[in-house]
Amino acid sequence: MPFPYTLEDAKSFIKHTSKAIDDQTAYTFAIALKENINEVVGSISLSVKRPSNKAELGYWVAKKYWNRGIATEAAKAIVEYGFDNLNLNSIYARHMDINPASGKVMQKIGMKYVGIMREHEFKFDKYHDVVYYEILKSDIYK
Repeated sequence: MPFPYTLEDAKSFIKHTSKAIDDQTAYTFAIALKENINEVVGSISLSVKRPSNKAELGYWVAKKYWNRGIATEAAKAIVEYGFDNLNLNSIYARHMDINPASGKVMQKIGMKYVGIMREHEFKFDKYHDVVYYEILKSDIYK
């Protein structure tokens, strides 16, 4: 996410995500609090790759709401949506080595570790390993 996040950033994000839904290439949803659905605390998406029927899962939650199970609950729901509504066979996700909490979310929703791409991302003036996880439809629906 850009910082600071401007009104122009928000307009661009909405335009991009709306077009992706129309094109059926990505599905992005707001993450809101159960106790106040008007309070958006993050977003979650599936970027779909056809014809292989796979998608990359991505999410973010505002730091203020970390460690409440919000990302895990949203990730579980969107994985079910991907398998049940988008006819996906595989959903994968990745996280940088400096964010192991994101990997814990992936593990909690049943994703399996598949490997590391070493020094794959450059952030904060340093190269970081990127860890990949995946879940198959057959892992859930046997």
